[in-house]
Amino acid sequence: MNNLYGNNSNGIVRQVLVGVVTAAVIGVWAFASTRASSHDLERVEIESKSADASLNKDVKELRTYLHVLDVEQSAFRAQVREALNIRKPTS
Repeated sequence: MNNLYGNNSNGIVRQVLVGVVTAAVIGVWAFASTRASSHDLERVEIESKSADASLNKDVKELRTYLHVLDVEQSAFRAQVREALNIRKPTS
């Protein structure tokens, strides 16, 4: 006899339940296999902070260098204006 609950092996609820349970087990396994452990997250956070500190240091050095270039360029312009007897433009 074939009924909804499956008194024999062909019940609709049993067939659906097997499919749902199988999908759930596979889903949980896939989810767990793609998640990073807390140790991995801590390692990534430490590496990120280190890279951020290094980048901040490089940016600070670059700003200092650009400031030095700006000062040198201003000094050179002043020397050229003086040599050519050019008055400084008023802003």
